[in-house]
Amino acid sequence: MGVVNNPEIIFDSTKMENIGAPKKSALPGYYFPLIIGIVFAEAVILGFILFDIFPIGAFEVYPFARYAPYVDASDVTQLSVTITRWLFFLLTAGVLIPITLIIILEITRRVLIARRGEPNAWDDEFPWLNKLDRMTAVPADAPARVRGDYISRFDVHQRIQHYVLMGSFIVLAVTGMLRGFPDWPTFQWFTGVFGGTGVLRLVHDIAAFIMIADGIYHLGYIGYGYFVKGKFPSAMMPRLKDLKDIIDTSLWIFGMRQHEPEYDHFQYGQKIDYWAIFWGMPVMAVTGMIMMFPAFFSQWFDGQWFGVVATAHRDEAVLAIGFIIIVHMYYGHLQTSAFPVNTVMFTGKMLKSKYKQWFGREYSQITGEKE
Repeated sequence: MGVVNNPEIIFDSTKMENIGAPKKSALPGYYFPLIIGIVFAEAVILGFILFDIFPIGAFEVYPFARYAPYVDASDVTQLSVTITRWLFFLLTAGVLIPITLIIILEITRRVLIARRGEPNAWDDEFPWLNKLDRMTAVPADAPARVRGDYISRFDVHQRIQHYVLMGSFIVLAVTGMLRGFPDWPTFQWFTGVFGGTGVLRLVHDIAAFIMIADGIYHLGYIGYGYFVKGKFPSAMMPRLKDLKDIIDTSLWIFGMRQHEPEYDHFQYGQKIDYWAIFWGMPVMAVTGMIMMFPAFFSQWFDGQWFGVVATAHRDEAVLAIGFIIIVHMYYGHLQTSAFPVNTVMFTGKMLKSKYKQWFGREYSQITGEKE
């Protein structure tokens, strides 16, 4: 039997593999239908949420809110409240809609690769992008992180911070959505199951203080590392390499590159995820405190400013929850290299094979292994 030549399959002698040949996937057969179903459901839910917060009617203040006695019907129609509502609506839509579309395009690209193999695209067609690339030096003690088949990535303090942040966020998200959208179908029933609006408010406030304490813990951890140990988490700082990676990823999505970019210690998406907290947490903490103690703050705020604070708090919460459910969950746990769950933040370590897949450039620097 003769060998059928496929012009789309090219043998790469440097990697000793066929470029363009279909690859056997380690993913289960239900992976793509499951992920497509999840993303579709998230997109539909996102549409309903954006429609609900679309600022076409007056902002509604529910009677169980602590600040309700300080706000009347005319306050929520003031220009300041309207501008705030439009600002946060456009911010939420401007962040979540494009990222959801990017995820859909990325999934489409992966489906095409799984069915047809890689197209005949070349990574060296865009040499000008290398001008944005500067190789960062890993710390001298980085090779010590290699321990058998694993590479250490997060210490115990970082993992504790993640546990507390994750736990408090989930509690805040559930109780906050029930309080912020009490008229949604079944939400009143769930509120009754949890013990009523009074219990929800108490649990919500406790979780808020825990999250704020965790944020202070994180800043103290960074300060201790810098002033006492002389170490600063510079790997999380934005670099021109991140811009290059974003462009490379876009080229890969549209089939103009054969491989995804190789990352250093953090991917650009992880940096966006991290720095978004420094916007979201202060907004939520400040607005939450004002709504928690309205009698005190009424010395300086009148009714319209309580309306501004309330809409900022609710809509920023919608953005944060949407970002975590759609973006963080997909890139952290559901994409092909992480499915079904990424355990690194729970164990602090990552298999070398996974590390090479996620952070290929730093992997080469740490281990000395080359392609």
